[in-house]
Order: sequence, then C-alpha cells, then structure tokens
Amino acid sequence: MTRRNVIKTGMLAAPAALLADTPPADRPTASAKPLKITQVEVLQLEKPLKERFWMANSPIGGYQPKASRLIVTIHTDGGITGHGEGSGGADLFRKGFADLVIGEDPFMVGKIWEKMFAATYGREPSTRGWPQTGVISAMAPIDAAIYDIMAKSAGLPVYKFLGGYRDTVPVYVTGGYYREGKGIPELIAEVRGYVDQGFNAIKLKVGGISGGFSVEDDYNRVKAVRDALGPKVKLMLDANQGWDVPTAIRASNRMYDLDIVWLEEPLHWYDDVEPLKQVKLNTRIPLASGEHELTRWGARRLMETGAIDVMQFDCNAHAGITECRKVADMAAMSYIRMAPHHEPVLHGHLLASIPNGYILESFANPDRDPFWFEIYDRKPRIEKSILYLDNTPGFGIEFNQKALDQYGTKVL
Repeated sequence: MTRRNVIKTGMLAAPAALLADTPPADRPTASAKPLKITQVEVLQLEKPLKERFWMANSPIGGYQPKASRLIVTIHTDGGITGHGEGSGGADLFRKGFADLVIGEDPFMVGKIWEKMFAATYGREPSTRGWPQTGVISAMAPIDAAIYDIMAKSAGLPVYKFLGGYRDTVPVYVTGGYYREGKGIPELIAEVRGYVDQGFNAIKLKVGGISGGFSVEDDYNRVKAVRDALGPKVKLMLDANQGWDVPTAIRASNRMYDLDIVWLEEPLHWYDDVEPLKQVKLNTRIPLASGEHELTRWGARRLMETGAIDVMQFDCNAHAGITECRKVADMAAMSYIRMAPHHEPVLHGHLLASIPNGYILESFANPDRDPFWFEIYDRKPRIEKSILYLDNTPGFGIEFNQKALDQYGTKVL
C-alpha cells in the first residue's frame, strides 16, 4: 500500500471509527421528524391611557390615547408553541395572512420570511387587501413566534439560539413627556423617581415647537434635569421628528454642553437621509434614527451615508428578528451600535446575541406602558439599568391570562 493510500484510508476511517464509538442516541440523524406549523392565533390588546403623553407633535396612542399590542401564538404538530408580540397588522390576519405559514417547518424561517415578504411586491396588496406596510407589521410577530419555537425546541433561550454574546444588556428609561400642567418641578420629580428605581440612563422628549416649546424652552428643561441629576446619569434626547434642519442644528449645538449621549430623530418625517446628514455634519452630538425604517434597505441608506451613529431599527414593528439581524450585521460593518426602539424582551435577546448591541429602551411608568406591568407572569428582570436573561428556553416569558382576557380581543 502506498503512503498516499495509507493517508487516504486513514482519513476515511477515522470519522467512521469516531462515529462507531458514539452512543446511538447521541448520533446525528436525518430521520427526525420536522415540526409543522398547524395553527396561528392572534390576540389584539388595548387599554385606554389615563392621560395624554405628548411627544413633539403627537400623543402616545394617537387621537384617543391607548396602549395597544398584538400577540401571535403559533402551534406546531410537535406540541411546541411560540409567542410573538407586535404593534400592528391585525387587519391582515383577518384577511388570511396567517395562511402563508400553515404547514411550514418553523426551522425553515428564511423560507417563511421570504414567502411573507413576497406579498409586499406581488398582487396581494390589490387582490387581498394586504397593504405593504401592513405586511411588514404582520411579519414581525410571526417571525418572533417562530424563533421562540426554534429556541424552545433546542432547549435554549433565544439569545443563545441566535449565538449568544452576553446575558445582560444595558437599559435606559424613556420619560420627560410633555403633559398638561407639567413644568420643570414636575419633570425633576419624575426623573428623580427613575433614578430612585435604579436607572442610570434617561431619555427625554424635546422638539415640541408645535406645542409652544421653543429650543430655549427645551434647553432649560434638559439643563434643569442635568443640574438635578449630576454628571453620572446618561441623558438622551428624542425630538420625535419635531424640527427642520436649521432648528435641529441650532438645538443640538445649544444642548451640547449638557453631555448628551444622542439626539434622536431630529427632523420632520418628510426629510430624507441627506438633510439628516447635514445635521450630522454640523453637530457634535451623536445622532440616532431608524425606528421608522421598514426594511434593511432603508436602514442601509441611513448607515452608508454616515447620517447616524446609533441604529434604532424596530423588529417588534417591522419585519422581525430575521430582518433586524441583517440590519445589525450591516451596522457592525459601519461601526454603528444597535439601540432598538421599544420592546425590551424581544430586543433584549437580540442585543444579547450581537457584539454591537448598545442599549435597550424601557418604560417605568405604568400609566404610560401598562402592559409591561400587567400582562406577564414571567419576564426578564430589569434592575439598576440592566436587563438580565437566564436559561429559560425561548423568550422566557409567561403571560398573565387574566390580563389577556381583560384587555384582549380575539382576531384569529
């Protein structure tokens, strides 16, 4: 036998020998029966808010303020159930959108995602009454529920199933809303309350020109907070698309000495990437944006043009984890950090699985976000501005059935 044959034979024999020593139960097998999606349930949660929490130009929850959430539950023939939460798309589920995933293998999530996304550029918007933005919204909770199923099937929390990077994620609290009768003393009492709860990072609302708040008014509000809390508490500002380019530049430079972590969405909704780039080139405060981008294509423009420093893509509202991971990968290539908009459970698992995960948004006021406080019997713990993830398979949540019954309306 030649040396070449000895090497060739040895290379072929070694894996076989290793496999022969492997107990049968531990050997990989191709005969395991794949899961199939058998049913999709959809619940719409709504609860009126006690008062209006104003952003720059509009209140939380719209004209008749309310908290709302969509919960999608996906069942499989293997008995594994997944839950996903979203912010819209209920009407599409009434019009048969869930039929797209019935019979599919949840582990073929890439195929399922493309199948759903194809409805945005096919005839469905016209023939089935599925508007493009509605499709993007409905995709998000389905995609999340599928990841919940896959992670539970693997016996892993979602963040580890995605390829875990850490098991804790920094958290900030959003507050400082404009409210009737709320002046600087009330604002100071509010933010001190957040610090007393253990938060070391707070996001405040600015940009309320249409409500009678000038740039100088906002500066005085933010300065009062900085003076009250001192230099150790991080402050972010969210203009909620309240300014034009000259005003945004003036405001950001006025606020610079207050040690601001980022300025979020400074420009009106109709301004494109280039105007935002103008602001970026004329301010020293980092800019954050991306919560209104529907897909990776819009997010890519924000990042490739250098218009932002922090990407806030919302996979709870738009296209799901599958899409958000692609956005996160592109962000990493541009040295941009991820700080998603809203929903700390889903985004907590996402940020814990990527190296450029920055910080999570949360709400500590039950009048502003009642569902965080009422609909879960089990959820990740937030303590001292840190979200802690454990080894519970899936997202690690359990719903409070009484709350779901109280606020929920069955859609599907």
